[in-house]
Order: sequence, then C-alpha cells, then structure tokens
Amino acid sequence: MDDLISTEGRARRLKQRWATGLAILGLLMAAGGVTLALTGLWVDDTTAGVITGLGFGLFALGGFIVWMQRVGGPEHITGPGAKRERMQAQRSVLLWTLPFVTAIFLFEGTRAVLTIQEGAGGMFDVLRAAVPVIYAWLAADVTMGWDGNSRKHRKYLEDELTQALRARAVVWAFCVLMAGGTVALGLGLLRPEIGVAAIPFALVAAGATASLRFAWLEREASRGG
Repeated sequence: MDDLISTEGRARRLKQRWATGLAILGLLMAAGGVTLALTGLWVDDTTAGVITGLGFGLFALGGFIVWMQRVGGPEHITGPGAKRERMQAQRSVLLWTLPFVTAIFLFEGTRAVLTIQEGAGGMFDVLRAAVPVIYAWLAADVTMGWDGNSRKHRKYLEDELTQALRARAVVWAFCVLMAGGTVALGLGLLRPEIGVAAIPFALVAAGATASLRFAWLEREASRGG
C-alpha cells in the first residue's frame, strides 16, 4: 500500500512539473507575442496575435492541470464515493475554466472577423474566427453532458440533482443567447459589419453563462445552499 501511495505521489509531482513548465512556456509565448505586436519586429500583427493567443491557451491549460493536481485538490479525494467526487470536481473546474479561455481567444477572433469582412482574410483568419465559437460550444457540451468524458462516465456525473441544475443553467443561457442575438440584429441593421462581429460575442456569452451558472449552482448545492 505504501509503495502504491508513493508511486501515485511521484506521478502527481511529475504531472505538476510538466504542467508548470507548460504554463511558464505559455506565459513566455504570450509575453513574446505582446512584445512583437508592440514593436512590430519580425512578424505582422496577426502572427503576433496568434502567438499571444496560443501562449495564453497553454498557460491556462498548464494552470488547470496544476490546480487539479494540488494537495487537497480533486485528484487527492479518497474514501467511499471518491471517484464520483473526483469526476464531479474535475467537471466543475473545467466549467469554471472554459469561459475564461474562450474570452482570451475572443479578441483575436473578433479581429479575424473584421479582417475577413474587409476582404483581406484567408483560411487562417477563418480558423482564428472559429476558435472562440468552438470553445463556446465546448462549454455548452460539457454543461449538457454531451462531451466524450461525460458520456463515458455518465454513472458518476449524472443524477437527478445534476439534471435539475443543468435545466436551470440552460434557461439562463437561452435568455442570454436571445438577448445577444437581438442586439446583434439591431447592430446589423445599422452597421452590418458590426452586427456580424457581434454574433460571436452572443454565442460566447451564452456558452459562458451555461458553464458558469451550472458550476455555481453545483457548488452551492454541494455546500447545502
């Protein structure tokens, strides 16, 4: 038993080291991208923006792994029902993290949309514009339990309470989506290019609302609130 605990401890520490290195690399990339954008050296603003966005993404991923592997974190939960608690805690951390990662890429995505509307965009700009929308969908997928991990571990992640909390979160997200779509339509009637650029904001806001609201309700339920 002691050997097993020691082995698990070494594995966690190794994951923490790799994740810390990944976070540091991401932070350096983000700082380098901002520096390149401000100085205009070697690369154009688009490339500098992509470097910055990727850097922030790696930083967020590394930070997420370190947080999960911390002492007292989800990976250290033991005892009866430990796997269910770990799986639900991992989902909760992911739901809190995704909206912030999406927001990081939203700025670059908006720039890409405007570039495409000016007729100067290429396939790379299309991909940049799609990234925040993809993350918004991912947040909605995790909230709804449609992602691969949720389907694989449904017996640990699905119960009547989860379904009730999900329904309440989705109602909020639907209201935000309707409001965002209405605003985008109004802007589009006045300035079509701004209306189109506003659509990703509406999608990201709806996905973030579903994710954060569900995570908040789940936390309050676990506290008996």
